[in-house]
Amino acid sequence: MAIEVVLFDVYETLTDWPPGRVRPIEVQQLLARFGVEISYQMYQAARNMVFCMDAPRREIKGWTDFLALTFDRLDMSISVDLLTSLTAMFEKRDGMILYPDALDALRAVKDSGRKCCAFTTLPKFMLGDEGSQIIKHIDVYFDNSRVGLPKGHPKFYERIASALGVEPDRLLCTGNDAVGDVQLPIEAGWSGVWLDRSGAGSDPKVGQRGIISTLAELRPYYAD
Repeated sequence: MAIEVVLFDVYETLTDWPPGRVRPIEVQQLLARFGVEISYQMYQAARNMVFCMDAPRREIKGWTDFLALTFDRLDMSISVDLLTSLTAMFEKRDGMILYPDALDALRAVKDSGRKCCAFTTLPKFMLGDEGSQIIKHIDVYFDNSRVGLPKGHPKFYERIASALGVEPDRLLCTGNDAVGDVQLPIEAGWSGVWLDRSGAGSDPKVGQRGIISTLAELRPYYAD
């Protein structure tokens, strides 16, 4: 079957966090200055809960919304001033940066006449100014909110195929996570290509086929 849609993971495939991103320990330290004690590990766990449990229920609008949900998961009430300070810190330092091969890979898919989509846990607002450059090349941005399930759930992939109105075997995806970006999509009937930027070249979940070390190597997998 000919490939009609190419889907890209976002985090560590098209974009990455900047070197100076906010670290969980910094959140702990800022809270302490306001007299609020917390473990940075608790913060990390609550953050993951927001991605997996809250995001599938509704779109998260921005850092203030995301952080408010995180503290709600911790059963904590924090002041508006503290929430504002945290939001400013994340907005300033946590915009994603692009991998050098990202935009060219997206353009190549569009130039081939195929649909180009994202399938990701990452909400759009977290892309920031630089990361948002990918949006103009993407037809549909499938995150947990849009799909209504967390990435990694088997029906996450089924719902995407259904929303696109395309048979699963006409979907090709790529990403850095051998399980969520390759193994599970393949089990759902998609074609999957593992992006291993380290160049190691093998993974027991992927096998020896369908491995690339740069997005520039993806085109042969979908081109006619």
